[in-house]
Amino acid sequence: MDRFDVAIVGAGPAGCRAAWRLARAGSRVALFDGSHPREKPCGGGVTSRALDLVRDAIDVAALQGVAINEVTFQHKSRLARVELDGARTPQLTVASRTAFDGALLGAAIAAGAAFHGDRVNDIVPDAGGWSISTREGATTAAGWVLGADGPNSLVRRRVGRPFARADLSIASGFFVHGVQSRSAAVAFEDEPAGYLWSFPRPDHLAVGVCAQADSSQPAALRAAAAAWIGRNVTGVFSLERYNWPIPSLRASTLERERPFGPRWMLLGDAGGMVDPITREGIFFALLSGDAAADSLLEGGEPAARYGDRIRALVYDELVRAARLKARFFSPRFTTLLIRALQESASIRAIMTDLVAGQQSYRGLRRRLLGTLQVKLFVEMMKR
Repeated sequence: MDRFDVAIVGAGPAGCRAAWRLARAGSRVALFDGSHPREKPCGGGVTSRALDLVRDAIDVAALQGVAINEVTFQHKSRLARVELDGARTPQLTVASRTAFDGALLGAAIAAGAAFHGDRVNDIVPDAGGWSISTREGATTAAGWVLGADGPNSLVRRRVGRPFARADLSIASGFFVHGVQSRSAAVAFEDEPAGYLWSFPRPDHLAVGVCAQADSSQPAALRAAAAAWIGRNVTGVFSLERYNWPIPSLRASTLERERPFGPRWMLLGDAGGMVDPITREGIFFALLSGDAAADSLLEGGEPAARYGDRIRALVYDELVRAARLKARFFSPRFTTLLIRALQESASIRAIMTDLVAGQQSYRGLRRRLLGTLQVKLFVEMMKR
C-alpha cells in the first residue's frame, strides 16, 4: 500500500492551506473531500487579514468577490450605518465559497497534493500512523492525519468526542438568487439571542439567522430570515434554503480543548476555531493550516508544538470573545450599541475594525473606555 506523509480530511480553507504548505515543502500529502469546492451556507465574508494569508498561494484579485462598502446594524426599529473604508484594500470581501475554496484546492493540487474526491468513512490507527478508507472502498496509509472536516468532523469523533450541543450554533436561512448589492446588514435578535445577516455574494444574497443550537430550532430561525427578506428585498428572486452547524464554543470548553494527539491534529471548525460572537472562522482556519504545516515541517514533537501555537494564536482570543458573548447579545447592550453607533464616530471606527478583523478582543475594553461611551463600557464589563 502506498504511504503518504500526511492525510488531510477536508478540503476547505484549513485543509487546503495545510496541504499547499506541506506539499510545497516536499511532503507527500493526500487530501480527501467528497464535496469541496461548493457553496457554503454562511455569510461568506473574507476579511482583508484572511486574504493577506493566502496571497502567496492564489490570485486574490481573480476571486471577483463583492467588496462591502457599508454595513447596517439594527436592533428592533433602531438602525445605524457603518461605512467600511476600502480606498486601498477592501476590509471585507464576500466571495463565492465555490470560487474561494476552489482556488485554494487548485493551489494545493498544483503544489503536489494528491486529491481524492471521495468521502472518508473511517480512519483507524496502524503501525506507522493511520489507515484511511473511503466510501468507494479505497484505502490509503499515512503517517499523520489532519482533521479539517468541519463541525461534524469524522476525525474528531474517532480521536476524541463530538461537540456538545451547547458548543454549537445553528445557521438557518436562504440563498436569495437574482438579487445583488454592495451593502451588508446585521440585525440583532433578542429571542433566541443571536443575529441575522444579509451578505451580498456575486450573484445572490446569503440571508440567515444564527443562534445557539441548544436554545433554537432551524424552522424558527428560517422563519425569521424569511420575514426579513419579505420586508427588505424587492424584485424577482428565488429562495434556496439551508441549515448548517457552526462551532460556538463556551469559554470553559475552549480552555479544555486539545486539538492534537499522537499523529493527529484538528484544524479549523473541527477544532472549534470560530469566533463565538461573529461566528467568523475563515481566518482562524487558515491560521490553523499554517500552524499545522509549520509544526510538522519543524519535526521534533509536532503535535505538542501545534497545540502551543493554536493556544497562543487562536484559543486565547476566542476565550475572550466567549466571555463577552452573553453580554454582547443582551437586549440592553445591543440597544446601547446601536445608539452609540448612531452618535459616536469612535464607536463606528471600533465596529469597522471588528467587522474587518483588525480589532482584537484583547484590547477591546481599553479602546471602548477611551471613547467615553461610559454606559456601553459598564454594560460590557458586567459579569
